[in-house]
Parts: sequence; C-alpha cells; structure tokens
Amino acid sequence: MKNWKKIITIVLAVMIIIGVWAIGFLAGTKLGWQTNLPLPFEKIINREKPADLPPGDMGVLWETWRVILEKYVNRDNLDTKTMIEGAAKGLVDSLGDPYSEYLNSEENEALSQELTGEFFGVGMEISRKDNSIVIISPLPDTPAEKAGLKPNDVILKIDGKDATKISSQEAANLIRGPQGTSVVLTIFRPDWNEAREITLIREKITIPSLKWQMLDNQIAYLKIYSFNQSVSFDFYQTVLQIIANRPRGLILDLRNNPGGYLESVVNISGWFLPRGSIILKEDFGNEDIKITRATGNAALKDIPTVVLVNEGTASASEILAGALRDNRNIKLIGTKTFGKGSVQELVNLKEDGSVKITIAKWLTPNGTLIEGNGLTPDVEIASEKELFTYGQLNINTDKQLQAAINELQKEL
Repeated sequence: MKNWKKIITIVLAVMIIIGVWAIGFLAGTKLGWQTNLPLPFEKIINREKPADLPPGDMGVLWETWRVILEKYVNRDNLDTKTMIEGAAKGLVDSLGDPYSEYLNSEENEALSQELTGEFFGVGMEISRKDNSIVIISPLPDTPAEKAGLKPNDVILKIDGKDATKISSQEAANLIRGPQGTSVVLTIFRPDWNEAREITLIREKITIPSLKWQMLDNQIAYLKIYSFNQSVSFDFYQTVLQIIANRPRGLILDLRNNPGGYLESVVNISGWFLPRGSIILKEDFGNEDIKITRATGNAALKDIPTVVLVNEGTASASEILAGALRDNRNIKLIGTKTFGKGSVQELVNLKEDGSVKITIAKWLTPNGTLIEGNGLTPDVEIASEKELFTYGQLNINTDKQLQAAINELQKEL
C-alpha cells in the first residue's frame, strides 16, 4: 500500500513538473522573443496588430526580426536603429507612391530647411517620376539654373552613385553639402544622344518668393517663384504696389514654380477670386471630398489676367492655375504643366524621424485630376530657351511672354 502511495506521489509530481514546463514553454513561445527584443524596437513599433489586418500579417515582420537576431552571422554588430529605419522605409516604399517616404532625423531636418527658404545646395526642386529622379525646376539665379538644367532632366548619378533607385529626399541629401564644395550630376535629357556629367558648386540657396514690374501699356508682370512660408506676406506687400500703379492687365508667371505650402496658395488665390469661389477639391478616397473656397478680399478679381505655365509648373502652382482658369476663364499660356497633384502630410515620429505620406489627390474646381495629367495650356507655345532669371526680363526673346502680352491685349 505504501508503495502505491509512493508511486502515485511520484506520478503527480512528474505531472506537475510537466504541466509547469508546458505552460512555461507556451508562454515563452508566444511572449519570450518579444520581451527579448532590443528596447528601441519596442519603443517604435506597436506590438498589437491593427484591427483591420488579417491575423498573422504583422507576424511576418516579427518573425523576420527574430530570425535576424538569432541567425545572422554578424548579429553582434547589428545597429537596431538602422534596422528599424530600414523597416519603416520599406513599409512606405511598398506603397509605390513617389511622394510618400520615410525620413530619418537628418532628412527631416533637411526638408525643414528647404521649406523655410534657406539651405546649401545647387538650387533645384526634384522628385521621382516614371521611376527616375527628375528635375521639376531649377530655382532662379542658382548654380542649377546657371548650368542650364531644365525641368524633366533625369538625374542618373550623383557623384558617381546610382540615383535611379533612391528616394527624392535621399537624392536631395546627396546633392546638398558644405558651401563651396562640388557635386557631379550625371544628367540625361530626351533630346541628347547620351548622358552628360555636369559639375556644380554648392552655394547658400535663398529661395525668393516673387518679383514684379510694370511693362508697356500698363501691364503688370508678376512672377511667383515658390509658395514658401514668406510668400503670403510678400504677395500682400506687392499687391498694394501693383494696385497703386493702376494696371490695365496682369501677367502671372508660374513657370518653374515647383509649389510649396497649400495654405500659401489658398491665401493668394483669395486675391484673384470672389469670396466663396472653389479653389480646389481634395479627394481623400472613400468618396471623402473636401472643398476649399476663397476667403480673401478679391482685390485683383476685375483685372484682366493671363497665366504663364510650363513643365516646371507643379503642385501648388498648378492649383492656382487651375482655379483661375475654372473660375474666371483665365487663359494658360506655355507648355503642359508637371502633373504633381497630391497632398502630403508630414507626420512626426519618435527618434526625430517622420513619414511624408500622400493623404489626398487634388482636383481643380471643375474636377480635373492634376496628378499624373498636368494642365494643358489654352495657348500652347514652347520656349526656345529657358529665360527665368531673377534679373531683367527678356521680353524680346521670351516667346511665351510675348504670347501672354498679345493675348492680354485682346482683352484690354
């Protein structure tokens, strides 16, 4: 009897040990690898699966992370921050959207400097288009403009590094650098037989907002270079001067204007359009359409106007051109615009990084989709030479400007 009691006691003890081990094994299998993750990964990635994802989808990411930590031959030298940034970049790149990208802290700071209007570089706006890095427009009186770079020039290499598979922000970071240093760009243009290397010297780039002057026959010429942070106030001061000169007509030059802040272009549109006029429609998907209307004083609404555009007219400048044509039948003169018609939101993340994500597409008041299409001018005329310097106008040689003057005089 005692032997039976002893046997039962041993069996129970073994069962308890096995039960405890099994619970521990299951818990360890499910949770143990999570608790062993390096701290930076826990801080940035939410381990809870989003409700709208099928079960197990995020598990692939975690399994990959675990395999790397456990199996990679150089696992002792892993840089978790670089790995995390690479994973974040891969997530955004998988969207296939040329304007959505993950920015690390350095890229985030560079973007902030560009939008405020000052940085060291060669002075041009770039973007991804047709799986390449292309120039949207060279900025006025900069090394890029002086070197003869043009909209839609393709950047193949930057200092010998392949630029065909990097983001526009990565390309911008490679092009920027200390003042006085050089950067070699390998450029291809459709009408060239082969690519060319162009050496540029980096300078401090200060992006001007605008300039204006009176032409013959009381025609005011107004050139907006970009919709940066200061343009709204600069425009206000300029409009007061223009009105004081009592112009009979106005030429608005948006050539090589790469865009900028949506708020800035909305403010400026209010000077041209009656209050309540539709400036743009934003399509956020799922039939969610936001309409933005003019709220300004419309001080320029009764002045006959034409707009100059070209392939360097992009983004916010396309919004203004489209709004003026759809609301006031203002003619666009020049060449087809770039076709950058989407809005990006910059979402700040931990570790000073950010995600620039496309949240909507822009439509003109009449419903024209700008993204990928651009705006076709009413009077199409090519310019034999790019003549958009910050100095004197070249009225005698600028065929597009001549056409704008001729069209405007028909309305005076």
